[in-house]
Amino acid sequence: NEGLMMLRQLYLGILDLTIHGESPPTDAKGLQDLVDNLRPRISLIENPPGCNMLRSFGHLMNQYSAGYYGYLWAEVLSADMFESCFEKDPFSKEAGMAYRKMVLGPGGTGNIAVHLEKFLGHAPTQEPFLRSRGILK
Repeated sequence: NEGLMMLRQLYLGILDLTIHGESPPTDAKGLQDLVDNLRPRISLIENPPGCNMLRSFGHLMNQYSAGYYGYLWAEVLSADMFESCFEKDPFSKEAGMAYRKMVLGPGGTGNIAVHLEKFLGHAPTQEPFLRSRGILK
């Protein structure tokens, strides 16, 4: 079920980006049409007639505004960091200190992608995440 769960997260992230994008639906019918069309196209699960999960998807209006995709992206980054730096020794003081100095230390300054690339020794990739979910071998 790992693939279906990932498709669900992709669906929710794309739904969030669409609603907070340049041309969001402007009325209830438009929102319903968006859910009806997007859900089966991405999650591969038909939307039951009249069902609109937007009524209970609180993340959309609670300071996430086009940021829901961050949940899945954080998993991608953490899987790459684990496989690249911690898999051999999760308690490595050297790797932990490097993470502290190169990623946490700069805080919100600079470009986080640059900090991560410096820490990892390569640009972040999705392959470790896909391996961790059993999608790639």
